[in-house]
Amino acid sequence: MKSSAALQFGGMFAIALGIAKLASAVMYLMLSPELRAEIPAAQFLPAFFQNPSLLLAFFWIEALVGVLGIGVVPALSSLVESGHEGWVRWAATLATAGFVISSVGYTLSVAKLPGIAAAFVAGDPSTKAALAAVWKSSIDLLGIWGYGAVGVWVLVISVLSVRLEKLPRLASYLGILLAILFLLVPLGTILKSQSILLVAAGAGAIVGPIWWIWSGMTLTRAAGSLHAEAATAASS
Repeated sequence: MKSSAALQFGGMFAIALGIAKLASAVMYLMLSPELRAEIPAAQFLPAFFQNPSLLLAFFWIEALVGVLGIGVVPALSSLVESGHEGWVRWAATLATAGFVISSVGYTLSVAKLPGIAAAFVAGDPSTKAALAAVWKSSIDLLGIWGYGAVGVWVLVISVLSVRLEKLPRLASYLGILLAILFLLVPLGTILKSQSILLVAAGAGAIVGPIWWIWSGMTLTRAAGSLHAEAATAASS
């Protein structure tokens, strides 16, 4: 059930999410190669111990993205829900779970990774070997929830929007491209492919913020239209 207040709320959160994703994407691309995803502990942990600030800022922003995403999912889903309730609600549930799991995972990394890195650097060879096997602190190690589940929802929303014309057509096609980039992240992580991950991060740094902000602006315009219709009905 759409309401102008819910659409306005979701629109503001989508715009904020787009800005946050732009900041996090730029930060990821600025990281030294040793601090990117799927780097072995022997390289990653000493590099993080020496210079943790940028990666910790990245983690905080991605945790915020998860919180913002929870507010965006119901509003954006409501635009295309009519006649497709089953698919949309299933995908929206996946996305909400994905945003929650991602946010919690990044917060855990902020809390635990500095101590793990310090213990690794100070440890003897047996300590290093033990930590290298269990050092990752995220609960979404493969990105299946934070990227895969959210990507499925973005794909459902965008494909339905092409048919229903609830988003501008170009925005719908950008959403399909963004969904593909999101789905590449678990694939790149599973394959331990820096090439796939860098393509997803680099293209996503452009496509993602544009799509989230554009979607947010569409939601706020839809909220304004609903409010005007309600005012007209009340005065007649």
